[in-house]
Amino acid sequence: MSDDMGKLTIYQAQHLGTRDDQEDALGCTDTADENLIREKGCLAVLADGMGGLSNGRKASQAAVSKFLHEHPLREPGEAAPLFLQRTLRIANISVFDKAFQDGREVELGTTLVAALIESDSLYWISVGDSCIYHYREGRLQQLNTEHVYGNHLKIQVENGEITQEEASSHPERDYLTSYLGMAEIPEVDSNQEPLSLRPGDRVLLCSDGLSNVLKKDELEEILSKHQHDPATEMIKQVLAQNKRHQDNVTVIIIECQ
Repeated sequence: MSDDMGKLTIYQAQHLGTRDDQEDALGCTDTADENLIREKGCLAVLADGMGGLSNGRKASQAAVSKFLHEHPLREPGEAAPLFLQRTLRIANISVFDKAFQDGREVELGTTLVAALIESDSLYWISVGDSCIYHYREGRLQQLNTEHVYGNHLKIQVENGEITQEEASSHPERDYLTSYLGMAEIPEVDSNQEPLSLRPGDRVLLCSDGLSNVLKKDELEEILSKHQHDPATEMIKQVLAQNKRHQDNVTVIIIECQ
């Protein structure tokens, strides 16, 4: 890392919620591997699988594994946005192939959000409804747009086609409109220009088991008050809600020291 950035610290936490199976997956560069970080950047990736039984787990693990496999193989000089886009396509093929098992097709897929930090620059890519945020000096900002049907409903409201009440109560408002495991990924969100990071900044990646439960101001409070292991504190506060149908929840926080 550059001298002005110093060291990166990564916090990770995960919980089943009230589910029987863990369908989230996560993976990060070993921050002790200074050569890898200097040459290839620091990678964090999180995926939230779907498909029921063990299919969601297989999908999310396949996507994360592909990113972790491709990261050390990144070609010198390959621009970060190109690396993320290329690896996303590789991961999608891997997940799509897993839909065909024992000569039959099964339903599976996964969201994915990945962050790559090189020097003091953050690049990211996302598909689905897992989120990435940037935290600086008490303020948290979501960087990506979630790929859910609610976005289309919002446009219909703006065009006067349906009411806000109809959009808010629509049974399919949370349905994913893009995810890994499709023949072609219809929607991908990413940044082409780097986000410049400063010492003290934090980058938060999470599954919707967190973002659907804790509000922005609650996340900001945790990030401002809990300097040691804020990821575990977020999980604790999610579980304290005692939601009957709490989804799997997974958190990665990268801190620039």
